Amino acid sequence: MMTAFHRTCPPRLFARLLAAFGLAAVLLAGAPASRLAAQSLSPEQQQVRERLEGQRAVVDSVEAGLGRESLRSAELDELRARLDPVRGALDAAIGVLEPRLEDMRNRVKEIGPAPADGNATEEASITQERDQLNARAAELDGLLKQGRLLKVRADQAADRIISRRRALFTDTLLERSYSVLDPELWFSAARAIPIELRGISYLLSDWRTYADARMARSGQIAVLFGIGAIIALVVLLKRMVERPLRHFEAEPADTPVTPLRAATLSGLVAVSRAVAAPAATLACLALADAFSLIPPRAADIASGLTFAITLATVGRAFADAALAPNAPRRRVPPLSDAIAQLVYRAVATLVIMMAGTAFLNNMHRTLVAPVSLTVATSALFGLVFVVVTGRALRAIGREADEESETSAPDAALQWLRLPIWLLLAVVVGALLSGYVSLSVFLASRALVALVLAGALYLIVALINGYFIDSFDPHARRTRHIAATLGVRPASLGLIGVLVSGFLKLLAIIVATVMVVGTWGTSTADLRDFVSRISFALTIGTSTISLADVMSAVVLLVVGLIIARAVQRWFAANVLPRSGLEASLQNSISTILGYVGFVAVTAIAMGRLGLNLENVALVAGALSVGIGFGLQSIVSNFVSGLILLAERPIRVGDTILVKGEEGYVRRISVRATEIETYDRAMVLIPNSELITGMVKNFTHANTTGRVIVAVSIAYDADLDAVRDILIGCACDHPQVVQSPPPRVFLVKFGESALHFELRCVVANVDYSLTVKSDLHFSVLEQLRNAHIGVPVQPWSIYRGPTATPAAGA
Repeated sequence: MMTAFHRTCPPRLFARLLAAFGLAAVLLAGAPASRLAAQSLSPEQQQVRERLEGQRAVVDSVEAGLGRESLRSAELDELRARLDPVRGALDAAIGVLEPRLEDMRNRVKEIGPAPADGNATEEASITQERDQLNARAAELDGLLKQGRLLKVRADQAADRIISRRRALFTDTLLERSYSVLDPELWFSAARAIPIELRGISYLLSDWRTYADARMARSGQIAVLFGIGAIIALVVLLKRMVERPLRHFEAEPADTPVTPLRAATLSGLVAVSRAVAAPAATLACLALADAFSLIPPRAADIASGLTFAITLATVGRAFADAALAPNAPRRRVPPLSDAIAQLVYRAVATLVIMMAGTAFLNNMHRTLVAPVSLTVATSALFGLVFVVVTGRALRAIGREADEESETSAPDAALQWLRLPIWLLLAVVVGALLSGYVSLSVFLASRALVALVLAGALYLIVALINGYFIDSFDPHARRTRHIAATLGVRPASLGLIGVLVSGFLKLLAIIVATVMVVGTWGTSTADLRDFVSRISFALTIGTSTISLADVMSAVVLLVVGLIIARAVQRWFAANVLPRSGLEASLQNSISTILGYVGFVAVTAIAMGRLGLNLENVALVAGALSVGIGFGLQSIVSNFVSGLILLAERPIRVGDTILVKGEEGYVRRISVRATEIETYDRAMVLIPNSELITGMVKNFTHANTTGRVIVAVSIAYDADLDAVRDILIGCACDHPQVVQSPPPRVFLVKFGESALHFELRCVVANVDYSLTVKSDLHFSVLEQLRNAHIGVPVQPWSIYRGPTATPAAGA
């Protein structure tokens, strides 16, 4: 039948009908079993098509879950965990389909459009190929549109989850409960304790029944022995890892320790003591769970116990590693023994209290204890935080005052005391006013920030030791590595500095994210919280809130501090190792500082909603009116940019301008600082250096010419005089031999012949010293030769010349 149909129909019509049937089959149901679909899609594309339905089901279930009114943070995290893999898979699918669709369309374009009716017909194979490509392109386009639509739905669901999390976090943080001064809080908590103890008794009884139903007592005893073996193995491994630390502690107390070794040992302490207890806990729970000995309710408490143990051990390990209260030889920060021990005891106590509070709150939630018990537990942690921190600050203050009598106090410690006192005041106010959640949040974040600050200090010390101290260009190891790699030792040191800077920046970013974004919150949550308690002012179409102003100020201050720190780091660590001359280093450092200032200012203005284009328009309109008043400032600014770019005057040059002679110490965009020979600092406006006459003695080179004039009697031996003058010049170490010293008879005086000794010194800064030495030497040699000097010698000094040989 198909053969007969083919005989009666023209090939062109047959091809069109065939393509139409295939396209209809694709568009009607997207049938996976379609032969055309199977031929048009690659195995990877077919896999994408098969997974779209499953991904659509996941997105539908997440959207249905978000439709519920009351969702806890854990439930939102579960929805987000289900949605994120789908979003990643959709991105991958779209990335596969887009280039394939573009390739199909390009192939259709290469074949060209179908001929219009009435024109010459084309071959049936070309028509069939075009129709098949169009069908494949339509199939790919349909899959791509489905994937894009599903990706949009998934992104919208993710945004809804973030919004719900922000609202939940803000509502929880600002929820007002009991004040710590309210007796009802503590009475209610006391009444709830027997209820929770009864719940714990029921839980233990159910746990025992659950374990007996799944394993005999002998098997349970064997599991207990296995848990003991795991703990013993972890302790043994910990002792093996800490063996270098015990060897270090056995050394005499006066044995010198390098900073790299101290930081390495402290890092070993942090790793071994932070990993041991959590690893043992997880292994023991995994063993019990492998034999189904942990019921579901106990599993929640076990996870809370694991978190509490991890929090306590990691916090204490980092504090011990950074402060080293009992091992001052490996202590990284420059603190005294008394202050280090005070800080460590306070941090260790608070970390244990925070871990205990987290475990108790988890147990309250699992056993459905009354809310008053949870609030009392959190309030108790807040009170302990205030008491322990306040006592530690007072003790540290007394120790710091005693130490300041014998040595300079630590600036960082002095700077931190006032902000911590202010934090304590805020925590106390929140506890008294009933905002217990807010007080616990602030206290826990401050404690986490303090622990991470110690860990960050230790990490920075390790980075400095391994990438800066180890790559010292003067060290033998660095020279050997540089020779092996075929680079200069200075270049290897520069690479070490750059790598250390990148790693420090990465460590700071990670520490900041851990402080701000841990425990189910994020910077967006904090920003939403601030916006909820701030006021907004609407001007026209722009709305500026107190939160925007505060965030802009914080961005400006923090940004300027960071920009200044980066500038100083480049100026002190990177540029000196670059091999560039000092003046170019100063120019780069200055320009980098102004670029950072402009960037930070633009970011702060953008946070306020100010468009830089509008600011430029306003500045252009005002420039006409204020141009005359700011003319000198603008002139100095432009002149400063010219000085930094062209560098006709560089830092370290010796110049003479406006009657002031001295060394150039600093070039800014407004003025240039000159240190005169009498150690006075003179500020010269940059416009004077650009438009006025400046004598630069060391621009081309540091050499300078010295002229020593001597008057000799007419009856003296002229050849002896010339030999004496040239000999004195050649014997001086600062006088260069190329061009050689010259002696000239410049004038016939009334009673004497006037000679001049002209020589070039290597450094013009020593010209006056050289001239004085030559005067003493010439006078002594003339006297020894019995050559008369009828008049007082006179001398003049001329600055350096571009071609000293021509004038010598």
